[in-house]
Amino acid sequence: MTAKTLWQGWWGIASIVIAPVTLLSNLVARTRFGRMTPPINCVQPPLDAGKPVIRRAGALGIVAPLLMVGAIAIGVELDDSARTASVGDCVSARGTEVTVVDCGSAEAEFKVAERYEGSEARCDRSLFDEYDESSGGGRFTLCLTPLP
Repeated sequence: MTAKTLWQGWWGIASIVIAPVTLLSNLVARTRFGRMTPPINCVQPPLDAGKPVIRRAGALGIVAPLLMVGAIAIGVELDDSARTASVGDCVSARGTEVTVVDCGSAEAEFKVAERYEGSEARCDRSLFDEYDESSGGGRFTLCLTPLP
């Protein structure tokens, strides 16, 4: 069952919490069973334990949460393209996301006219659209002019 949990336990929202709890519970039970003495005077011989969990195909499922974390990290890195925007770059604004694009592409909507680091500078709203972002990497403001 531990191998099944490793493979199938990550595919739901609640499973992100339930799967690790189940795996820890199985580990505790396995440790207790491992301390028991072998059975004596049994009617039947003990069942074969099979391959260790780590050598079963289902154990590859432990890679699933690592892949999810990696995908999230890559997604966050890709979403940071506004952070790399400089004066003269063209950007596309979709909802709350601003991404740097090629100025010749159909996606280009705005051009960066001014860029300010920190929280003090603000764009002249009569001339520019403003994009402001603050996160762990600091705060910056882009002053954008619409492309014709």
